[in-house]
Amino acid sequence: MFIQAVLNTIAVPLILVDLRLDVVWSNAAAARLIPAAALTPAMGLWSLFAETGGGGGGGGGGADRRPSQVFSGSVRNLTVVGGDVMVDVICEPLGAEAGQACGGAAGLVTLIDVSARHRAEVELVGLRSVLAESERARTRLTSLQQELASEHQAPEMIGASVALRRVREQVARVGPTGTTVLIHGETGSGKELVARSIHATSPRRGQAFIAVNCAALPESLIESELFGHERGAFTGADKRRLGKFELADGGTLFLDEIAELPLQAQAKLLRVIQESAFERVGGAETVKVDVRLLAATHRDLARQVERGRFREDVFYRLNVFKIEVPPLRERQEDLRALAEHLHAQIARRMGRPVLPLSDSSLRRLIAYAWPGNVRELANAVERATLLADGGQLEIELPEAPIMEGGEGRAGAGGGSAGSRGAVPATRDILLELTLEQLQRLQITHALETCGYRVFGPGGAAEKLDVNPNTLLSRMDKFGIPRPRLVKRGRGS
Repeated sequence: MFIQAVLNTIAVPLILVDLRLDVVWSNAAAARLIPAAALTPAMGLWSLFAETGGGGGGGGGGADRRPSQVFSGSVRNLTVVGGDVMVDVICEPLGAEAGQACGGAAGLVTLIDVSARHRAEVELVGLRSVLAESERARTRLTSLQQELASEHQAPEMIGASVALRRVREQVARVGPTGTTVLIHGETGSGKELVARSIHATSPRRGQAFIAVNCAALPESLIESELFGHERGAFTGADKRRLGKFELADGGTLFLDEIAELPLQAQAKLLRVIQESAFERVGGAETVKVDVRLLAATHRDLARQVERGRFREDVFYRLNVFKIEVPPLRERQEDLRALAEHLHAQIARRMGRPVLPLSDSSLRRLIAYAWPGNVRELANAVERATLLADGGQLEIELPEAPIMEGGEGRAGAGGGSAGSRGAVPATRDILLELTLEQLQRLQITHALETCGYRVFGPGGAAEKLDVNPNTLLSRMDKFGIPRPRLVKRGRGS
C-alpha cells in the first residue's frame, strides 16, 4: 500500500482500475473532483462521466464500456457526473509488477481538469460570432453613413417642363409603395436621380440606398458583388464579404444598366425577386433579405428579350411600373434653370462667384441636341465655370447639328414640350448625301458613341444591329480606320 500512499499525496486526480475498467482505488484529489456517491469501488470508470464527452485515443464514454484489457490513450472533454467539471481522461496500463504493488490494479487513470480550457473555447466561438456580426454591422454602417446624408430629403429634380412634371407625378404615386420600378431613359438623363427620389418618398427613406452599375462590374465578380461570398469561395476570397443585397437589407437597391447583367446572374436575381432569398457564392446558408428593387436601363428590354440577351421572366418581374425619363432635348424649358442650378453648385465647390447665364449661352443651350443629356450639360457648365472671367457665364458647346428651329425658340424665350419630334437643322444637307455617305456617317457616329469598340456588349456592332465582321468590312470599304488591338508578346 506504500505506492497508494504516495499517490494520495499527489494533487492530480488519479484512479486505479482493473481489467474491466472498474474503479479499484482513487486518491484524495479525485475524491475532491468527483462526488463520493459516484466514486466507489467496483463502479465502472465511464459511469463517472456523462455521455456527452468527445472522442480520443480510447473512444467515447458510456457506462457499458467493458473492454477485455485496459486501453492506452485518452478521451477529451468528458463532463463529470453531478457537476459541470470537464476533464480529459488519460489511461495507461500497468505492468504485472506495478499492478501487484497497487493492489492488483490493471491501469492508472489520470484526470486533467480542462473546465477553464473548455470555457475559453466556448467563449472563443462566441467571440468569433460576435466579431463576424460586428464586421457586418461596421460594413453596413459605413454604407449607411455614405448614403443617409442625402436620403432623408428627396433630391431636387430641377425644371417645370411638362415631361418632368409627368415624372414627378409618377414618383409621387409609386414612391410610398413597395412596388418594383423599371426606369428607362437615355444615358445621362438622370435615371439614378429618379431612383433616389423614389427611395426618398418611400417608408424606407431612413434606410440604405445602394446603387450598383451593372455595366461597370467584371462579369466574373458580378455575383460576388450582388450576393456576397464566403471565405475561400475563390482565389483571393480570404474573408466573408457581404453583397449589395445584404447591405441594402431594409432599404432600396438600385441596379443601373440592368440590361448588362449576364444571364446566369439574372437567374439568381429572379429568385431574389420571387423569394427574397439567396446563397452567397461558395456558401450553403440561405440568406433572407427585405429589399425594394429599382432597376434602370437605356436599352429596350423587350427587344433584348427577343434577341435572347435578357430573360423574359426577369423582364416581367421588373416591368411592374415603368417610368420614362425624358431626354434633355425634350426639356428645353428647363435648360436655364438646370444650367443655373448646376453652375451655383459647381461655383460653390470651386470657391468662385455665381454668375448670371448670358442670353447667347441660353440660345446655344436650346439649339443644341444634347446627345449626352444632363451629364453633358453638367460637364459644359463646369468647364464654363472654370474658364469664366467676366460678368456673365458663357457656355461654349462643341460643333454638332442643332435642333431645327432652335434659334427661333431661343429668341422667344424658351422651348416647348412639342420639341419631342425635333430633328437636326441639317436635314436638307442630309437629303443631298448618297446612301454610302449616310452609312459612313452612321458607322462613324456609332463608333464615337461606343468608344470605338466594335465587339461585345455595348459595341458599335450591337448598336447598329449588324454582325461585327460585317461592320469591319464596311469600315474597310468606307476607309474608316479599325480600332487598334494591343497584341501581347510571348514573354508578356
